[in-house]
Amino acid sequence: MWPDAKLLDLLRLDDREAFEILYNKYSAKLFHAAYNLFRDSDVCDDLVQELFIDLWTKRHQLNIASLEAYLKVAIRHRVIYYIRTKKATLDLEVVDELIEKYTADSKLLQNDISQLLETNVAQLPEKCRQIFTLSRKEYLSNKEIASRLNISIKTVENQMTIALRYLRTGLTDYLPSVVALIMVYMMN
Repeated sequence: MWPDAKLLDLLRLDDREAFEILYNKYSAKLFHAAYNLFRDSDVCDDLVQELFIDLWTKRHQLNIASLEAYLKVAIRHRVIYYIRTKKATLDLEVVDELIEKYTADSKLLQNDISQLLETNVAQLPEKCRQIFTLSRKEYLSNKEIASRLNISIKTVENQMTIALRYLRTGLTDYLPSVVALIMVYMMN
């Protein structure tokens, strides 16, 4: 059995067999995840099908670190969106469960992102890391940083640009999960 990363690479190359393998590997799990949130098997089946159609349609733009995590968040998002747009009725226990699951997932995701961010900040060159830390953790302005370090404001701006570009690159794989998480919070 190929790892998900290899299957995603093949999927980006229009490999239908890789798509079928991914579908067979995850469709039942995603159906059960959806069904645990919204007990309508027809709707859940449709939502899983739509998710895989989107996966195929967007295969060339995919940039996913963990396919399983991405799919779990995506199916939950689809269920919530369906409930919201169709004004579907849920009992309060299911709503509480849904909120609890998202809260737990979001805390795990926040912890993962924070840890990744800290690791990436630690890899910045010394001066760049120092400037970034003063800006983002001590909330100093560029002018205050320049004064404290006895450097020009332009140097601070350049170093911040370098730091942010580097950190943005390191967090790219988490972008789909972050977007899904933000969408959930916007819907509440």
